[in-house]
Amino acid sequence: MAIKILIADDDEQITEALSRLLKDYKVLVARDGKSALDSAVSWKPDLILLDIAMPVMNGIEVLEKLTAMPRKPLVIMLTGDESVKTVSKAMAIGVFSYITKPFDAELVLDQVRKVAEFLGKSSAV
Repeated sequence: MAIKILIADDDEQITEALSRLLKDYKVLVARDGKSALDSAVSWKPDLILLDIAMPVMNGIEVLEKLTAMPRKPLVIMLTGDESVKTVSKAMAIGVFSYITKPFDAELVLDQVRKVAEFLGKSSAV
């Protein structure tokens, strides 16, 4: 069974690029933090590619709320924010990985494969 990936980013170009890159996976897109959290609860993705700077609710707030879920998805922060404070906070809350933008497509695919391996699921549809 392939992993389900939620892409949470308010930048349409980023979500389109990631959707194309991850075309072999089950993908859903959310364009703001609240939508991302709602989708995480209802769709139950295995992995969330989560931006920090989003409208309504930022990625750190989403990450904090995800910790209360009974089956918390793994999270890869994918953001332009590489400040030590933000990276430290995300790591302390419990992210699988932290990738800065502009991102390298092969690095994203490699991290997604590692998530699939960690979960014991096939990496693609």
